[in-house]
Amino acid sequence: MKKLVKSSVALSALMAVSQVAQAHPGHDHSHWASHSIHLLTVLAVVAVVVVGVAYKKSRGKNTAKKGEQA
Repeated sequence: MKKLVKSSVALSALMAVSQVAQAHPGHDHSHWASHSIHLLTVLAVVAVVVVGVAYKKSRGKNTAKKGEQA
């Protein structure tokens, strides 16, 4: 639970900082949809990482089971 709270606090801090950052001209962080778009992007990246880790773990378990049965 502590890890979730720390992650939430870190994400909130990063979202607050992004308001004043500007990556390049035309990348407007003050637009009303900016926070939502950035949050969705971060969530998509996290989802890809989670799926990758889950896949890697499941592949490792399958490999270990095949080695034990042979």
